[in-house]
Parts: sequence; structure tokens; C-alpha cells
Amino acid sequence: MKNPTLEIIDLSLSFKGLMETTRVLHDVSLTIGQKEKVALVGESGSGKSVTARLVLGLLQAQSKTRVSGTINFEGRDLALMTARERRQLRGSRMSMIFQDPVSALNPVYRIETQFHEVLKRNRPTINLDDARGEATAILGDVNITEPERVLKSFPFQLSGGMNQRVMIAMGLINEPTLLIADEPGTALDVTVQDQTLRLMHDMVEERGTSVFFISHNLGVVREFSDRLYVIYQGRIVEEGKTEDVFANPKHPYTRALLAAVPSITSGDTISDAINDTSAFLAPREVHWDA
Repeated sequence: MKNPTLEIIDLSLSFKGLMETTRVLHDVSLTIGQKEKVALVGESGSGKSVTARLVLGLLQAQSKTRVSGTINFEGRDLALMTARERRQLRGSRMSMIFQDPVSALNPVYRIETQFHEVLKRNRPTINLDDARGEATAILGDVNITEPERVLKSFPFQLSGGMNQRVMIAMGLINEPTLLIADEPGTALDVTVQDQTLRLMHDMVEERGTSVFFISHNLGVVREFSDRLYVIYQGRIVEEGKTEDVFANPKHPYTRALLAAVPSITSGDTISDAINDTSAFLAPREVHWDA
């Protein structure tokens, strides 16, 4: 791929414990092109979110982590950047919608103050009034009908779904080159989730944003992404164009994921799907070197 926005090459991650070191990512490689929507799909604990956090540089500085491999953003190796350069990227050219907005938002600051801090990443001299105006507009885009009240609120005064929409708006407001969306619709109803996906799609079309979309919801992934990677136990086991993978999955784990999705038109049950793939899912049958 020519001039990808994001290129990950042989990325591995280990956490050092008291008695042993646990490896959670194994030589993960993926690319995201300009104006491309790429999904990373897998079950909980497969390594999706830690991959995203490594791209942002949120885990490398921790003393208990061991990281190897290369992460290139717009042609630059993030490991060769200074800590200040990486901080300047986060929230401006590279932004993330976190899965848990309650922990991502600061509980002691009003929402308007947090929007102001995000906007200062790109424009250090922007004042609070101007930031409030831009925040009001983008909160309307994520279907918040009382943006003025929300901006004056603290995160604990808002519902989980409202905080999720605030988090999405913060991720979009600086028009980043790369948007990392970690389960962005978890706390939202299907109507607002659809509006969020459309908003991210519009950013791709109008502003050239690339989207790294992390999800276990295969229906949303099929609707939204151009390509997808399937991750299992910290390893990429399949990749390809989204429709190709859905139409003809190659790896047993991918087939297991697709088979486990209930269908209202089929007589198959979830237990049938599990039985069909039990040979692969049993630990004694997994052969990664085959």
C-alpha cells in the first residue's frame, strides 16, 4: 500500500508480572490507507484495545511492558519521536474514541473545559467562548439536543450514553488524520449508533480521515468497514476486504465468529454453531505454526 496513514509491522507486547512475563500480542501487522475504514475484529481479550493504545503510545512508557515492532504514522516511526511530539499528535492528528467514556473523561472538570483542552491541541490560543461554540455544533451532530446544558455539566451528571456521545464528539472535533474508534456504540441505542457511523463515514469522505474501527459487532463491521483484520489470542489470523471475508472466511476462527451470529432466517442455533467449530476452539487442537 502506497503512503498508508498507519502501518504496524510485527508488533508484540508483553506484560511483566511477579512470577512470569505474559505475551499478549504476537507479531501483529496491519495497514490503514488514506480515507480507509479498517476494522479489527475479535472476542474480548483478543488484543484489540491494547493494539489501539500502543498506536497512541499509552503503554510504552509503563515499566511492566515490553514492546517490539514498528508503528509508522504518516511515514514516521512513532518510536523515534520525542515524548513531546507524540503528545502533540494525540488529540490532534491522531484521536481515539475510548470504549469506556466514564474513565476517559475527567470527573472534576466540566465538559466545556475538556472540549477547550482538546481544541487547544491544534489551536493553543483558542479561548473558552470560541471552544464552547464549536463544541455546541458538534454535540448537535451526535444528536445531543441540549448541548448548552451538557457543556456546563460534569461527566457524573450525565448518563453513560450521553458521555459516550460526548467522547465521540471530542474525538471528531479536531478533524484528525487517524480516528481510532474502540467500540464507539457500546452504550448507544441503534438509532444514535447509526448516526455516529454516518458521521464517521462523512469524515472519511469529506475530510480524508482514516478510521481504525475496533469492534466485536460483526453487523456493524460489515456495514461500516472497507477491510478487516481478525485477531485471536493476540495474533492476526485473517485479513481482507470486508465482503470477501464475510462471503468466504478462510480461517476456522473467522468461521466460528460468523457462525455464532444468530440469524432470524436460519434454523441453526448458537449451540449448533459452537458444535460446528468446537474442534478448532479446543486448546489441544490449535496449531499456530501449521
